[in-house]
Amino acid sequence: MDSKLIDEFEHEHRKLRTAIAGLTREQMKAFPIPGTWSIQQIVLHVVDSAIIGTDRMHRIIAMDNPMIQAYDETQFTKNLHYHEQSVEDALAMLELNGRQAARLLRCLPPEAFSRSGIHLEAGKITLEEMLRRNVMHVDHHLKFIEKKKGMVLQHR
Repeated sequence: MDSKLIDEFEHEHRKLRTAIAGLTREQMKAFPIPGTWSIQQIVLHVVDSAIIGTDRMHRIIAMDNPMIQAYDETQFTKNLHYHEQSVEDALAMLELNGRQAARLLRCLPPEAFSRSGIHLEAGKITLEEMLRRNVMHVDHHLKFIEKKKGMVLQHR
């Protein structure tokens, strides 16, 4: 297992903190592209997704071929009041989640990363694939944050 991948997962919070540095609460909640998520909604979505991803990894590590439940990210964003949440608290949770999960992942023998579960939408998925997905998910959303950040900063 590539320890760099575990390091990336552990420090996802840094990427998000850097991406939103200097933004006001109003800028975080702005909708520079109508019909899409605000920067704050993206950040809270990424945090929720990382925590769900950690739960999924725990299941793969601890159980034999567990079923991995899917979730509807649109419904989460719509119903979990992301604009009422604290971004700072969410990033603190992400930091602790990453640190604790990385500690566990570093304890595992290499063959543990071949363990798998059955994702109800994606099918069979290994621990290594789940870890990779989590890291790629943050990078995927950073592009949207950067684009929207540029737009809200232009409207100062």
